[in-house]
Amino acid sequence: MKLTRLPGHESTVKHSFAFKQSTAELLLQYQQMYAAHTGIDVSLKDVVEQMLLDFMADDKAFQKGLARQKQEAAGKPAAPAADALSAQASDSAGI
Repeated sequence: MKLTRLPGHESTVKHSFAFKQSTAELLLQYQQMYAAHTGIDVSLKDVVEQMLLDFMADDKAFQKGLARQKQEAAGKPAAPAADALSAQASDSAGI
């Protein structure tokens, strides 16, 4: 199963989502298969939460953005984007 791990216990924030019936049925099937595969009875909330965490962890652009925000929050300037470097080169060349 692709799900990496179950989330730990920390304070939660409640969100309410509506899924298409077909999506809800697939999520339920995933939950049941995960329980059968691992022998762990897991809540649907925990399955969906871990799916979202895994998705965000695999999103390279999102991870780069988080790293950039962390650097900026620490007072370190973020590395300039390629667009900014091109614009600076054009300005200095008089283009």
